[in-house]
Amino acid sequence: MKTQQRDVAIKQENMPASTDLKEVCALIERVTNKTYADAVLLELVEGDGFDSFEVCDQDGKIKICATSGVALAAGFNAYLKERCGYSIGVLSTSGTLPEVPPTVGEPIVRKSKFLYRYFFNYCTFSYTYAFDTWEDWEKTLDYLLLSGYNMILNPIGLESVWRETLRGIGYPEEDIQNFLCGPAFYAWQWMMNMTGWAGGLPDWWYEERKELAGKINLRMQAFGASTMIAGYAGMVPADFLAHFPEAKLADQGKWVGFPRPAILMPEDPLFDRIASLFYAESKKIAGAENVHYYSADPFHEGGRTQGIDLADYSSRVYRKMTEIDEKAVWVFQGWTASPKPDMLRPIPMGRAIVTALSAKADFEGELYCGVPWIYCAVFCFGGQYNYQGNAEGILKGPFTCLDREDANVIGMGYMPEGVNCNEIIYEILAHNAFGDKTELEDFLPYYIKTRYGVCDDKLVAVWVRLCREVLDGEQLVSGESALCARPTLTTDHTSRWSKRPNPFVDQSVFVDYISVMLEHYEALKDNPAYRKDLMEAARQGLSNLSWFFTNRIQTAYREGNMAALSYFGKELLTLIDLQEAVVGTDADMLLGNWLEKAKRLGKTPAEKAYFEWNARVQITLWADRTGAAELRDYAAREWQGLLSDFYRPRWESFISRLEISLLTGKPLAEIHHYDEELPFVYRKKEYPTAPTGDLRVAVNAALEKLLNTKVVHQIETEKQADFETNVLNTQGE
Repeated sequence: MKTQQRDVAIKQENMPASTDLKEVCALIERVTNKTYADAVLLELVEGDGFDSFEVCDQDGKIKICATSGVALAAGFNAYLKERCGYSIGVLSTSGTLPEVPPTVGEPIVRKSKFLYRYFFNYCTFSYTYAFDTWEDWEKTLDYLLLSGYNMILNPIGLESVWRETLRGIGYPEEDIQNFLCGPAFYAWQWMMNMTGWAGGLPDWWYEERKELAGKINLRMQAFGASTMIAGYAGMVPADFLAHFPEAKLADQGKWVGFPRPAILMPEDPLFDRIASLFYAESKKIAGAENVHYYSADPFHEGGRTQGIDLADYSSRVYRKMTEIDEKAVWVFQGWTASPKPDMLRPIPMGRAIVTALSAKADFEGELYCGVPWIYCAVFCFGGQYNYQGNAEGILKGPFTCLDREDANVIGMGYMPEGVNCNEIIYEILAHNAFGDKTELEDFLPYYIKTRYGVCDDKLVAVWVRLCREVLDGEQLVSGESALCARPTLTTDHTSRWSKRPNPFVDQSVFVDYISVMLEHYEALKDNPAYRKDLMEAARQGLSNLSWFFTNRIQTAYREGNMAALSYFGKELLTLIDLQEAVVGTDADMLLGNWLEKAKRLGKTPAEKAYFEWNARVQITLWADRTGAAELRDYAAREWQGLLSDFYRPRWESFISRLEISLLTGKPLAEIHHYDEELPFVYRKKEYPTAPTGDLRVAVNAALEKLLNTKVVHQIETEKQADFETNVLNTQGE
C-alpha cells in the first residue's frame, strides 16, 4: 500500500536500525547476570521496517537474530518468559532464573505488525518520574526495551532549554524563574496548560537534567530506537508583553484555575527568533541532533482558537521545524478535541503523527484527516490506584484497526498518566508489540503462567471475571477511593473528573478472586507479582466498600440517626486503618518512598524541603488556593502514611462535626478545607520506606470486612426495627 510504503520510508530514515551490540549485552547482564550474557549470541539482520526476531539454539548457546536492538531485547524477553519462567514487569519481577540458561527448543519467531511502539504521556513524567535519577531511569528503559517499545517521549531537560532560550532574548533571571514550574508540575507546562507553579529550582538542577536527558536519548538510539522531544508552537511567559509590548499574542484563557501561557503568533518576527533559539538549545542535549520527532500540543484541553487561522498557524509552526530539521515529524496528542483538523491538513502527509490516547476500534468516518496515527491507551489518571484497563479491548483493538483499510494505524502504545498499578495492561501491550489479535481466554493462561509460574482453571476463571467485570466493565469500578475524598454531605466522588460510584455494588468478583488467590498463598508467597496482585485486589475491594460507608454516614446525618452515624463513622475510620495495613505490605505503596525519592535530590536542607514540598503538594492539594478548587485530590494515592496522616484526620474532623451537630441541634460547623489541609504539605515527618506487616493477615482481614459488610447490607434491606442492635449482633459472625 502506498501509504504504508511512505510511512515505512520515513520511519527508516528517521529511526535507523543502527545498534550497539555492547549495549544490548549490557542490558542482558543487568536484568539477568553474566552467565546469561555470555550464553547469548546476538545478530542483526536486514528488515523491511517492521521489527522481527528469531530465538533459537546454536552451538550450545542462545542465538537471537533480529532487525534492531529493540527487537533483540524483545526476543530475549520472550526467551526469559517462555523458556526460563522469568518475567520482568514494570513494577515487579517474578520467577527464578535457572542457574544454567535453558535451551530454546522450538524457535521463537515473531514479527511486529506496528512500525511504532510508543510509550509515555507528559503526565507520567510528573505523576511517576518527577524525581527519578539515571539509576531509576536505566531500569525503566530496560523494561521498555524488553517490552519492544521503539519510541518514547523525552521532555526531560526542557526547563533548561527554556531558561537558555529566554536568556537569549534578554529575559531577567527573576522572570525566568517565575515562568518555570516545579518538577512535580512540568507536564502541564510542557502541554501549554500553565506556567510558574511550584518553581524555584537551584542552578545546578538545569545541567544535571540536560545530562539525564542526553543519557536517555543515547540509550534509546543505541538500540535503534528514538526519543521524541518538544517542538516550539509559540508558548511565551505570562508577562511577555511587559518585555515586548508590540508582540502579537493570542490569549489562551485559563486551565482549571491557572492562567494559560499566551501563544506568540508565528507571523510575528519574534516567533522565528525564539523558535531558532529554542531548537538550538534543544539540540545541545546529547543525542538530540539525531531526534526527528517533535511533540507540540497547542490548544490542549481547551485554549482559544477564535480569530486564529489554524491552517496558517500550523503550516508556519511546521515550516520552522523543517528549517531546523528537514526530517521533522510533528507528533500530536489525540485527546478530547485535539488536534483540530485545520491544524493537520497543511502538514505534508506522513510528516504528522497522532498518538490517540484513548483509541477505539469502532470509530466512524475518517479519523484525523487521514493522518497516520498510533493506537494508544491511557489509564491510571493522576497516578491513582484503581482497576482500569479494558484488557479485552486492548488485546484486539489495535489489530482490528490494522484490518480496516480506512484506519491508517501505524503503531500501538501506552500513555498512562501514572505507572503504578494494573500490570496486566502493560503485559498485554508488550504482547501486542510482537503479537497478534488474541482472545482473552487464550492470553490469560499465558499471562498467569509467565507471571506466577503456575496456572490452573480456577485462577483463569477469576482472572477472566476480573478482566470482564472490573477492568472491562463499568459497574464494579468505583473510580477513586472515598477514603481519599474530601468529606462533605454531598461527597460522591474524589476528584472533579472521577465517575460517581455505586455505593451498593456487589463485590462478589473481588471476594472470589481474593479467595482463589489465597489458596495459592503458601506456594506463591515469595513471588513479588503474586503479592502485588493480591494486595491490589484487597485494596480495590476496600476502596469500593468505602463508598458504602460514606453513603451511610451521609444518610444517617440527614435522618438524624446518631447511632447509625457513630457506627458507620467508626467503620469508615477502621476501614482506613485496614487499608493502611494492606498497602503497607508493598514498597510501591509507601508515602515514604515517594518523599525520600524527592528529598534525595536536594543538596542542602532547604533544597530537600523544596523537593519534598513539591512531592507533597502534588498528591494532595495539587495547586494553590485557586487551582485547588478543581485540582485537589486528582493525584490522590492510597499510600501508607498518606492514609493515616492526611486522609484519616480530615474524615475524623468531619465525623466529629456531624456528631456534634446532631447532639447540639446546631447546623454543621463550616471549615475552610484548604486551610485545614495545607499544613500537611509543609511537614517533614519521615515515613517507612520498607514494607511492614503480614500480607496474608491483612488480606484476610480485608476479605472478612467485605463479607461482613454483606450482612449489614442484608439487615438494611430487611428494614429491621432496631438498627443499632441488629448491626451490633452481626459483629463476630
